[in-house]
Amino acid sequence: MNIKKFPWKKNVFRRLMLSFICILLPLFILSMIIYNWGVHTLKAEISKSMSSQVSQYFGNLEQEFRRIQLLQYDCLTDDNLNALGSIPESMNNIERMESILRLQQRLNAIRNSSTYIIDVYAYIPSVQKKVSALTVSAFNQEEWDGLKLAMDSPGSQLRDINDRLFISAAYPTTSPGGSRKPLFILSVEFSKSKLNENLKKMVNSSDEQLMLINPEYTISTNGEIRPDPTIANVLSNHSEQNLVRTIDFVNARYLAVYSYSPFFDAVLSKYVPVSAVFAPLDNFKNWFLLLAALSVIIIVMYSLYAYKYIHKPLLNLVKAFRRVEHEDFAVRIDHDADDEFRYIYARFNSMLENLESLVDQVYKQQILTHRAELKQLQSQINPHFLYNSFFILNTMARLGDNENLEQFTNQLGVYFQFITRSHAEEVTLADEVKHAKVYAEIQSTRFSNRNQVEFGELPESIREVMVPRLILQPIIENAFKHGLEQRSMNGMLRVRFQHMADELQMIVEDNGNELSEEQLIHLSHSLASNDVETTGMLNIHLRIRLKFGEGSGLLLERSGLGGLKTTIRMNLAEKGV
Repeated sequence: MNIKKFPWKKNVFRRLMLSFICILLPLFILSMIIYNWGVHTLKAEISKSMSSQVSQYFGNLEQEFRRIQLLQYDCLTDDNLNALGSIPESMNNIERMESILRLQQRLNAIRNSSTYIIDVYAYIPSVQKKVSALTVSAFNQEEWDGLKLAMDSPGSQLRDINDRLFISAAYPTTSPGGSRKPLFILSVEFSKSKLNENLKKMVNSSDEQLMLINPEYTISTNGEIRPDPTIANVLSNHSEQNLVRTIDFVNARYLAVYSYSPFFDAVLSKYVPVSAVFAPLDNFKNWFLLLAALSVIIIVMYSLYAYKYIHKPLLNLVKAFRRVEHEDFAVRIDHDADDEFRYIYARFNSMLENLESLVDQVYKQQILTHRAELKQLQSQINPHFLYNSFFILNTMARLGDNENLEQFTNQLGVYFQFITRSHAEEVTLADEVKHAKVYAEIQSTRFSNRNQVEFGELPESIREVMVPRLILQPIIENAFKHGLEQRSMNGMLRVRFQHMADELQMIVEDNGNELSEEQLIHLSHSLASNDVETTGMLNIHLRIRLKFGEGSGLLLERSGLGGLKTTIRMNLAEKGV
């Protein structure tokens, strides 16, 4: 993997910041989770508390009205009321009056039992009287019919009749639509203003509203009726005893709490602005935002601190090492703070001083020794080639073959001029190929044209590439010596060049058959382990790797012609070619 694609991987400062953020991030995420959980829990508890408050109030109100209803049912068995309703003819006027007065006392006791009661009425058709706790008046047939109709229709125990609230009971009890008429009706009238007054006790601010809504009547704390469709759903679905939800009105968002009572067949709903309910949570939110801001500030401050006291000294040290890599031994670095970096800087400066004193004694001597060994290997000339060349010259001179003699001597001159030139360790690829081609022509003349040599064209784009001297000619020499020397005819030597992206290949192959498969495998293995007995092959392999880096060198294979195929690989990307 190319590290340049991921520069952050070798940047200590970025790694340090990343690790610090990775440490703080779980804490921050945990804080967010705790914050959200706390806010959700508080909202749920607040909603639950409001729901409980409304439900408890509505339950107490229902309990109060049921208590009044029990007093009403108990009054139905009153002797005076039953005598007036069933056997008025058995009493004279004085007895009737006494019975009415005693009945009024009973009704007044019921009236005084609750602040919600306006009055208690006894409608007695037999004596054509309407007796209340305070007054005695003539029987009102219209009111009787209204009360009778309300009792016969299903719904709430508390009925609205002409904008007045009543709980009525008849004796004897009659079924709806029955022909039997009751002897009397006992009705309790309740005060809407008192109910409204008690509802207002549950309101803490002018923005809140409490409504008691029945299909027949509505009581609101501020007189305004909010268009809330949820109430109709609660009235139609009696199983939803308590419900809390958030709704939007014209100008604000409210938390609405609903409680249903089967006794009243009504919904008690409370509306509180969300901003008022959850106002205490804003402080919690502000503290959390402060925590987040403080975390960011800590990261920034720590980053600046790490950059100044850790990353910047390391960066200076890295820059100094890079200058040393470019053989700049005069660089010196200083550190003001008295810490570990001052010691490292001092040791670094001391190391450079020692390097400067030793570089001439050791480094340069090793380079000169290495270069001398390379020149010695490069200057090696096969004695057999030299002897045979002179024998060929002698034969051409005896035979008077002046034309070939001139060409051959010219080729030998060019050849020996190249291999004896010592002022340059590297030559252009074009010169190296030219020398190898001259050598191949000399060998063709030497073997009396028993062998055919094919040289491919060298691409123009790589002609000026600098390569070590004498890397191609020894390979061709090896092909003649071990592959083609024993052939009496039809020898073939082929040299090709391939330029593929960042790699240059020079391929030398022959059709010699002296090399067995076992020998080829052994030779390839020895070359890979730098243990080749043939000094020339190993020399070329090491020089190419030294020049062009890993992945370069010699590759030995079986040729398609039948002999040995030697590929010289040079990684041009390592040298930026």
